[in-house]
This record gives sequence, C-alpha cells and structure tokens, in this order.
Amino acid sequence: MRLEDLDPALFELGLAIYLHHAYDGRQPPPHARIDVSALRDWRDVLALFTEERPPNPGGESHRHLVLRLGNARYPHMKLALMEFVEPGQWFWSVDTHDRAPVRPDSPDWPRWQELRRHNLGVKERVERAWREAGITTARVVAQRLQPVLRECRGPIVLVVDDEQGMRSVAVNILQSEDYRVVEASSGDEALDLFGKVHPDLVLMDYEMPGMDGVEVCARLRALEASTGAARHTPVLLATAGQVQLSDTPGADGFLMKPYHRTLLLSFVAHQLPGKKRDRAGPAVEDGTERAAP
Repeated sequence: MRLEDLDPALFELGLAIYLHHAYDGRQPPPHARIDVSALRDWRDVLALFTEERPPNPGGESHRHLVLRLGNARYPHMKLALMEFVEPGQWFWSVDTHDRAPVRPDSPDWPRWQELRRHNLGVKERVERAWREAGITTARVVAQRLQPVLRECRGPIVLVVDDEQGMRSVAVNILQSEDYRVVEASSGDEALDLFGKVHPDLVLMDYEMPGMDGVEVCARLRALEASTGAARHTPVLLATAGQVQLSDTPGADGFLMKPYHRTLLLSFVAHQLPGKKRDRAGPAVEDGTERAAP
C-alpha cells in the first residue's frame, strides 16, 4: 500500500475494525473516538498520526506512524502504519507497545505475561479482520513477495518470530541472497532447532510471548557452553521498540522491525565475514532450509 491509497473511507473501515476488536464491541473511551466526517483525503488521515523514529544503529530506518487507541485492558496499544521491505511501501499493524521492563523475577511477571498474551490476541484478531476486509498487513505483504524457487547454498540462518508475516518476509529476503533458512515460531522451537541444524546465525524477535528473545539468547549461549565448543553463533535481535545492546546480554546486535531489505542483509553479512556461500549443511524436514545437492 502507498500512503496516497489511504483515503478516508479506508481509514474509517480500518479504524472501526480495530475499535470493535480492541474494546470487545463496547464503546471506546473518548481518546479513541475519532471524528472521520471532516476527513477529505489521505493528507487529512495522516495528520491524525504521530511519526515515531526509533534509534537505529544501522543508520537508515523505515518510517513508523502511530495512533494510540488502546484496548479494553491496556491504554498504550497503537494502530500503526509501517514502511516495510522497500521505501514507499506501507502496511497496517497493531503495535502492542507492551515492552515495559518487567523482569522475570518480579512478582508482577505472571500478570504481565498474561496481559501480553491478551494484547497479542487482540493484535491477531484485528489484523485477521483487516486482511478479510482487504487491508494490507505484514502477512499480505509476505504473500505478495515473489517466492524464491531456486536451491539456496549459503550459510544457514535460523529465523525466530511468532509473527508469521514478519518471519515470512525475512525468509524471502534472506533466500533471495542465497542464504538457507530454518524457521521457528517460538523460543522453545528455536532451542530445539538450534541443536539440530547448528545455524551460522540466529535472527530472532525480541518480543515473543512466553520466552522472549533475551531469554532464548541466554539459553542458546548455555547450550554452546555445555558442548564445550569454541564456536560462537552470532545472534541478532529484531525489535520495533527502543532497546540498548547493553540490555541484551549474549546478543551480537539488534536491528529494527519492520525489516528494511538493505539493512537486514547488511547486518547479516557483517556477522558472517568470510563465510563460504556453498557451505553444506544438514537437511531439515520441519523447516524451510534445504541442503545443497
């Protein structure tokens, strides 16, 4: 989607879908009630949004426009328009904005995890309804990308993300540059695959339900230490929030989501200096990685 396509009728439809699912069909609070009657064109719609520019250690980043509407249990959830893959291409997203620093040893941790699961459920329902209404989400973008049909022979990258659309786009970008890719949709699945395929690099979502990226990273490092191997597998954490590398022990870097094609490939290549593009590897039946013939 281009921003010029965001006419008032499309915005009104997308807004109504969000509010219906976020507030369980009840009347939303005053701050979420937006008068759309005066909107004339896409410029008026964009004027409702605030632009966020998270710091990106790689320099360039895609634009991120947000409208804080909340949900029935959490006031900070946002309707977001995000630039994705290539400049000028946008998609609709629900930004759960639930990355508050609640530590696992905090007494509030169980309640916080339950709230995060609730927020992810709202996100899933809203974005599914958007897709059914013909509104572009990350999963729609992923489905429209040209599939990579040739055999890939490069280094193995384990891509970990509970969001199918984001994960599929990362897979497509990496495979287009000859990387072999294994997919995981959770931290538990990532830990299982890590020991089976011995990836050259792990690209992992920072915010996942249950076991987040930091915890998975710590467990991966423990697995490496338990084998006595000298090998250090680079781990890149991907996030839509503001994270300092000092807060992600065990990680080798982080990059911003949604993915920027050039930046993603640059970060991965930087972590894999000197890797041969014809490295042979084990076959994996339940991932997308395919062994070189």
